[in-house]
Parts: sequence; structure tokens; C-alpha cells
Amino acid sequence: MANQQLIFAGWVRERVAGLATGVQDGRARVETSVTLTGRDAGGAVTSAQTRTVRFLLAGPRDVVGLAGGAITKRYPTPGAIDHESDRCAHVEFADPGLPWRYTPAPKPAAGTGALHPWLVLIVGVDAVDLTLGGNAVTLSPAVQQLHPLGTPTSAYRWSHVQTDAEGRRVARILSGRLLDAGTDYVAVLVPAFDAAGQPNWTGTAAATVPAYDSWRFRTATPAGSFEDLAARLQPGDADPKTGRAPLDYPRVPAAGDLEVRGALAPLGALDGALPDDVRTDLDGLRTPASDPRGRPIVGLPRYGEAWLAAPEGTTWGRELNTDPRDRGVAGLGLEVGVRNQDDLADEAAAQLGALSEARQRIRELVAGLQASQALWARRMPASAPEQLWLLGPALRRVVTANGSVADLATAADRALPAGLFSSAARRILRPGPARTAALRDGAAHPAAILEAANRCPAPPKRRADGVPFTVLRIDGEELDSRRGKAAETGAIDVATVLEQAKALAEQVTPKLRELALAIVRRLATAHDQGSPAPWAEALELLIAAAAVAADNGPEVSRLSRAMQRFLELFPDGSTDTDLVDLLVGLAEPSPQEPPCRPVDLGALATGVLAAFDPGAADGPARTRVLDTIEGLDPKQPLAPPEACIGLDRPVWADVQSAFAEWLLPGVGALPQDSVIALETNPRFIDALLTGLNTQLLGELRWRNLPVATGCTPLRVFWDRSHTGTGARVDDIVGIANWSDGSAVGDVQHRPPAESGRDLVVVVRGALFMRYPATVVYLVTARAGPGFTGDPDFDSDPDPAAPRVLPSFQGRVADDVTFFGFSGFVPDEIRAHWLVFEEPPTGYRFANDASVSAQPQTWATEAFARPVRVLIRGDRLDPEGLHG
Repeated sequence: MANQQLIFAGWVRERVAGLATGVQDGRARVETSVTLTGRDAGGAVTSAQTRTVRFLLAGPRDVVGLAGGAITKRYPTPGAIDHESDRCAHVEFADPGLPWRYTPAPKPAAGTGALHPWLVLIVGVDAVDLTLGGNAVTLSPAVQQLHPLGTPTSAYRWSHVQTDAEGRRVARILSGRLLDAGTDYVAVLVPAFDAAGQPNWTGTAAATVPAYDSWRFRTATPAGSFEDLAARLQPGDADPKTGRAPLDYPRVPAAGDLEVRGALAPLGALDGALPDDVRTDLDGLRTPASDPRGRPIVGLPRYGEAWLAAPEGTTWGRELNTDPRDRGVAGLGLEVGVRNQDDLADEAAAQLGALSEARQRIRELVAGLQASQALWARRMPASAPEQLWLLGPALRRVVTANGSVADLATAADRALPAGLFSSAARRILRPGPARTAALRDGAAHPAAILEAANRCPAPPKRRADGVPFTVLRIDGEELDSRRGKAAETGAIDVATVLEQAKALAEQVTPKLRELALAIVRRLATAHDQGSPAPWAEALELLIAAAAVAADNGPEVSRLSRAMQRFLELFPDGSTDTDLVDLLVGLAEPSPQEPPCRPVDLGALATGVLAAFDPGAADGPARTRVLDTIEGLDPKQPLAPPEACIGLDRPVWADVQSAFAEWLLPGVGALPQDSVIALETNPRFIDALLTGLNTQLLGELRWRNLPVATGCTPLRVFWDRSHTGTGARVDDIVGIANWSDGSAVGDVQHRPPAESGRDLVVVVRGALFMRYPATVVYLVTARAGPGFTGDPDFDSDPDPAAPRVLPSFQGRVADDVTFFGFSGFVPDEIRAHWLVFEEPPTGYRFANDASVSAQPQTWATEAFARPVRVLIRGDRLDPEGLHG
């Protein structure tokens, strides 16, 4: 609980109650003066009269019950069975002034603090101290005396208002009764005053009063608080052999006494070497896997054969099968699997989930692929043009990063015309009597159509009279209309061009002929003067005018305006080159033929076939189905899937249920209120999980559940979580991944960065039975920057030192709790504090401090501060410094 300043006040009441001067009819009487002032329209005072006003405030007699939500907390929690006997029961209110609002008394004298609340919390034993019935309760004289009214230790001392640093206020009514351990109690909230404003009881006779609220609870056994139970703990108080179990191998008497370490073992303990005679004798008890005819022989389990054909060829396999210590622990795992086979199989089936559906999807996919590939091979044409013609209408559905294949193949710079692959084009070009009767044989064949459409158009030819179809080229030379440089250099015969212009003018409709002849005259004048002229623009106008029909009124009008504009910009005899430039700049650019590139039909067909081939590795049907299934073998995705399940089941709980003594051998001999430090035993975990997985895999296959070969379904023993992410941490990797030369318990069997040797603190006692939410952590005892040097247990831990929190925990027995610190080097416990912090349950108050305390100091003395217990880590090891 964070440190903060708390302020306690004896009472709080509304301001109007401060005017109370006495009591009348069980209510506080208020007397005050009221002045009425009259004013005129201008605001000036015209009259004033003062009178005394008297009225009564509501009292206990006016209360019929508490509104819902008036009480915000009841302590202990209703129904609690482990309440601390030295802590006060209390209630908290939403309105901080409610406990004193209806008190029939005037404001107390300054400094006395003596304002009695009108509510009292009674705690008693049902049918002994009180009898609760309906909305009333009958109080015995004995319980009245435990909750006296009107004495120096009266109920006003069991109520207060608490204000925290943020200004939040909480009003409480407490019961100061001393409680006995292991007793059932009833807490009842009752009024302290009757209708006349007198105390409801005197302690001399039974009294029946209204009951506004009630709940039941039980105190814990044994008596005492967190501090009491924690103070009883004795660090390191255990037999140094705790965590080891003796093993007798009577077949080899000379072997002596062997020991097996449990799942929790002494710090730094190791297993002794196994005599060769024992290994040889145990190996001789095993029968071969099969007889000379190859028939299997039922015999002792061969641990490891679920993953390897010859597990005895590996170090860990040889130890599991020939060391009685490892083989015995593996047998424990096998027995755990037998006892929990139904639960384990159900969990595996639930995790496999839709595996049967996935297998059905793959079977249907394989059947569909085989049928479609047969149709593909039989119906697909051999030539590339025919293949494209067949698949053409679907090319718009084949999309690349730059657009669909159909758009790219018929783009503006391609020879193939747009729409060639559309369904409309196919209908138009399909063979039929009306469409192909006059064609030569084979002209309507798809190959002929595509090859013809894939040719770029030939360049335009010149006419016999010398006038080109493209006015920008004359006799194969570019005509520069800006300066007529071609004419000046003699590259073009301008006289011939002029004659052609005159011939064009004669062909023009009469409506445009005068304008056409005027243009020819302007060109002739420029030629005679040797000045530049817009030859290309003039020829364009003359050619267009010669081609237009006389009855095409709109086109004749357009050309008339264009020719008049030309004559305005190029007057007769003008040699203004700037004017020529302006004319050329205003003219529309001559259209340029786009570049043309034929399509490589063979390459296009190859790419299209790959996109539609149903047998392709990324075919649409295959992709659509397989993308809905995870965990497939990428080397053979169409094989029926066999999932490698991973059950999220902490095996230690199964071991605790079946063989609790093997979690911690010697747990029954642990003294009460003892705390010891142990470490996890990776050798035990390897052997037990191997036996358990051997049994589970056999059971799953017996039930026809498809589990992948080499799978290790159970890899979690302690249910550890990652310190940073909270993710589950496995205790072993898949057994199929254990290297041949690694021994049982080898660090190579752990996930990366996990050693398998984790510190575990074991506590036996009532502390965690009573306070299961106790906060447990480790903090270094080394002081200074970086916390280096020798541990210092003579001073409190550095507040800035980081806390090491447990990553797993559990119970070996009802009163034996363990806390594991994953990744913490077990030997480092000797330089750390082990800390137990009282769980944060809110503010509480002791019921044994108020009898002798004065009213002014009661809140300070009764306030129960949270407790933190520190235990030196160097005293937790029974075999260590204090062993």
C-alpha cells in the first residue's frame, strides 16, 4: 500500500446542524434570526424587520431505513470464513455526514469532539447475543454492554471520517468488540437513539431496535493476524534430506542405498553414479521388441521408441531404460498418463478441433485436382494462339501489379486491338455460314485471327501526284513549317508543292474556293519573295477543304473560320517570321501514330497457362483451400494432415493429485511454520514427461486421433510464465529434438535461455491458508550501485532495488505452498531477502487498541498498518550455512 497522509476527524455534519441549540421531541432544535428587507424601484432600502425563526431537524424517529447504495463497504466481506479476530468489523458510507446527520444533539463544545453518531454497529453471536428477525433485532444485555452508549468509551469513539491526500472522505462506523477465533458472528447496523432522543439501550435489559443492515462472517482459526502467523515462520527448519527419496534395488545387494531426487530437490544436489551391475541387471530384464519372426513382444516399456527406432543408441535413451532411478520416474509419468487418459484424450481431441474437417477438405481438393487436371490435359489446345483464344475472356480476371493481363496485352502500344479477348469479339468472330462463307479456308481460325491482329499497320503511302497522305512529310522529308528550312535548302521542290496546292484549291467546294485560292496566292507570294510560310498548315487546310462535301454545313463553317483566321495571321506579302511562329503555335499539333509492338503470343500463352493450370503449385483451388489450414507439411501439403498438438496442461498438478510425495519427498516431515529453499529438478521432469508422453501417444493412436510422428504433446510441468511477456514457458523441447549425446536432465533439453534449475521457496503453515493473496518476492541484500559486494542483512532492503516475483506457484498439500522463481539462480538466494507482504485489503483497524487509548489518539493507535515480513535468504537452505 502506497504511503500517504490520512486525516481522521471525529464527526462531520451539515452546516445547518451547527445552529442547533437543543433537543425537542427527539430532534435537534434550530433557532436563528431572519431579516426581511424592502426596497423601492430604485433599489433603496425602505424597511427592514428581523424575527427569530425556530424549527426542528429530522431525527432518528424520522428514519425508516437506509437508501440503496448508502453503504459502500462491509468489512469483513459478508460470508467470510477467515476474518482476523483482532480486526474491527466496520461499514463505510457514501455520504460522509450520514452517521451524524440525525443525531439529536446540538453542536459539541469546541475541542471536545463529543458528537455521538445516531448509528451503531453491533457484532454478536446469533441466538446468544442477539436475535435477528425481519427488520428488527433484539439485543441481549451482554452485547449491549459490549457496545455501550453514553460512556467515556461510548460509540462516538467507534466512528470517524477519514480524508486522504486527494481530498476523498470516507465515514466509518466500527464495532470495538473483541472477537474470538473460530466463531460465527452477525454484524447489525442499528440506531443509537429512540423516538424521544434517548439511548436505545442501557445494558440492563433486552432491547429490540430497528435493523438497517446486517451480514454474517466467521473468524479464522487459529487466532491472530498476518503479523502473528508470519512471525511463527522458521527459515531452514527442515531435514537436509528433504527432496530426496531412498531407493532399494534388492537384485544387486552390493549396490547399496540409492536416492531419487523429487521434482523439488535440495539446492545444488546431484545424483550419485549408478553401479554398472545395476544397469546390467536391469537391462537383462527387458525383452526384445519382437521375436525372430518379427512379431511384437509385450514387455517392459521402451522409453524413447515413440521418437526413435533405437532409443538405447542415445545417452538419454540408455539412462531412461537402464537406470532404475530414471526408469522409475518415467514409470510414474506412465501411470499418471494411465490415470488421466480420458481427460488427456479429450483435451487432445478438443485441440485437434477441425482436423477431421481439414482432412476432408484436402481429400476433396485432391479429388478435384485430379479431375480438373485430366480435363485440362484432354481439352487444352496445343498451339499458343488457340490456348489464348480459349482462355481470352478470362484474362481480365488475371490481375498483375500493373493491371489485368487483357489490358496489358491490348494496350495502346501493342498491336492487338482492345476488346479482342472479350466475349463480344468471340461471338463476332466465331465460325458461321453468314460470317465465313466468303473467307478463304482457315481465315477464321483462332490462330489466323490472332496472328493477323498481332501485326502492326504499314506506314502510309504517297499518292501518284506527289501529295502525301501525311502533310508533315513531303517526298520523305520533314517539312519545317516554322522556317521552311527544307524549302530553303532545296531539299523539297516547293514549286511542285505549290502546283499541288493550286490543284487542291480547284477541287474545293464553291463555298470555300475563294478562301482556298487566297491561301494559294499567299503561298505563291511567299515563294516569290523567298520568305518563310506555314506550308504544312496551309496544305492541311486545303486538303480538308477539298475533302468536305458542299452540303456538310457545320464542317464548311468550321473550315471557313479556320481559313479566314489563317489569312488574318498570314497577310499578303508578309515576311514577319514572328507572325509565322505565332500561327504555328496556335495550330493544333498533328496527330502522331502511337508506337506499335507485336505481342509474343507464345510467352503470353505460357504465362496464362501457368495462371489457370489447376495442377500448378499456386493454383487458385489449391491456394484457396490450403490457406484455410495451418500446420501443413510444406514438403507434402496434400498429404492428410497430422497435427502435433501441444496440451497447455501443467503436469505437476496431475503428479500432485496422484503422487504428491514425489513432488517433494519428505513433505510430510516438514515442521509446521517452516520455510525452506529448494530448486527444480530437470532430471526428474525429463524422465516423467518422457514416460507420460509415451503413454499419451499410444493412447491417442489407439483412439485413432491423428497425431504427427515425433510429436511431444506435453511439454509443460511447472506452468511457468515469461517474466516480461507472461507467455507460457515450456519445460522441455520436443523429445525428437534431443541430441543423441545428451543425458537425462541435460540443459539442451530446455527451451533457449532456460536452465531448468529454478529457485523454489516452500512454506508450511497457516499463513497462506489464511492469506492466499500474500505478496511474495525476492529483493537483493546487497547495497550500493549495481548491488554488488557482500549481502547486508543488518539494514532494510534498498527501496530502489528491483523485486523478483514468482513465475509459478502451487500447493503440495493444504498447508504446504511453493513459489517458483523462473530464471533465478538458486544459489543466489543466500544474497537476497525473501519478503512476505500482507495482501492489500484496504484500511483496517485493530479492536484491541481502543480500550486504553484516549479519544484524541484512538484513530492513530487503532489504525492497522500493512505488515511486511523479511526473511534472510542465507537461512533458508537446510544444508547451507545453517544446515
